Amino acid sequence: MRYVKRQTSNDKSTLGKGIFYSTTGEVIMDTQNTMLVPKGPTSTRPQFAENGHMRYNTDVDEFEFYQDEQWRKVRYKEPRSIVQQTLNGASGTETIFGPLDNQDSDYSAPDSAQAMIVLIENVFQISTTNYNLVQNPVSVGTGGEITATSMVAATEYIITAVDDGVGGATTDFTQVGAVDNVVGRIFTATGAGIGSGSVRETGYYLEFTSSVPLAKPITVLHNFNK
Repeated sequence: MRYVKRQTSNDKSTLGKGIFYSTTGEVIMDTQNTMLVPKGPTSTRPQFAENGHMRYNTDVDEFEFYQDEQWRKVRYKEPRSIVQQTLNGASGTETIFGPLDNQDSDYSAPDSAQAMIVLIENVFQISTTNYNLVQNPVSVGTGGEITATSMVAATEYIITAVDDGVGGATTDFTQVGAVDNVVGRIFTATGAGIGSGSVRETGYYLEFTSSVPLAKPITVLHNFNK
């Protein structure tokens, strides 16, 4: 009589519990105990990861999978907290406010304007009718800008103007981390610049379809899609 053999990781018995492969190529872990997956800090991730790889990251104490050509943390069923952000300083002429901060380090980018609730003082705003969600806007004089002299080192900015258009000195952003002086250039500042150029922090902003009334606070409630 010929015995049917199966490939198994149990070196004591071919019929004992262990990891083995079925005739259809299925991998079976025949145990009621636990499985210890590979674990280690971020620095020990495989150099050439492939979609489907799994490990436990000891730096952040999270399971992570390599999915769609990037490492992604496993999201659990626990609900995310609703985060309230207040944007002040409306001048009566500005339309752009931000950057938005949902305090979610894993998914900081909102996926749509409908994923949040926006109020001006106590008046509910309707997405696409009253406001839109924009990333890294470069318009000048519409709000959310700062002068080059107010930049903070190690912060990422986008250039909106190299001078203020009224005869001020041009800002040479290449002296503070940019590769050139092109509007729309994103760079990480090495310190404050000189001159009358302007920038915005990179990120997502609310762009209202009309100017926000003077001194009216804007309240944003985040994470309704999580």
